[in-house]
Amino acid sequence: MKKYLLLSLILFLSGCYSFTGGNIPAHLKSIYIQPVLDQSGYGNPLFRDKLAQSLIDEFRSDNSFNINENPGGDAKLEINITNISDAPIAVSSGAIETERRVTVRCKASYYDNVKRKEIWSKDFSAYQNYELSNALANRNEAIDLILEQIANDVLLAVVSGW
Repeated sequence: MKKYLLLSLILFLSGCYSFTGGNIPAHLKSIYIQPVLDQSGYGNPLFRDKLAQSLIDEFRSDNSFNINENPGGDAKLEINITNISDAPIAVSSGAIETERRVTVRCKASYYDNVKRKEIWSKDFSAYQNYELSNALANRNEAIDLILEQIANDVLLAVVSGW
């Protein structure tokens, strides 16, 4: 229940305030988002696809750029999932694990194709806790939420310059 409330709050607040306006160089009108690479070794290609789709959705809803479906465009965004880790965080009496934390780390690079230079290269990270009752589904849901948060953080970094 807490997860859904937190997600609702994040989505509500992200719709209330936008960092756009003035921080994107005027000559950058379109962006190409390269296919996401997963170098984490975690072994689930769905996470790479989820992050790619979340990035596209974030940029489309923000409307700061036209999105190029094929290589090209005034700007380019590359993102790699570098690490996915899963560790225990809560143990009940009797040393029974009850909750875990999954963390995703990504590296993103934002390029100006017109001036042929890198604007920035940054690391992004987020985590979610999940309960071990129905562990696989809860972990995958937590990772989906993390990937959506990272996509939002990347968008904010592109449009706000932080």
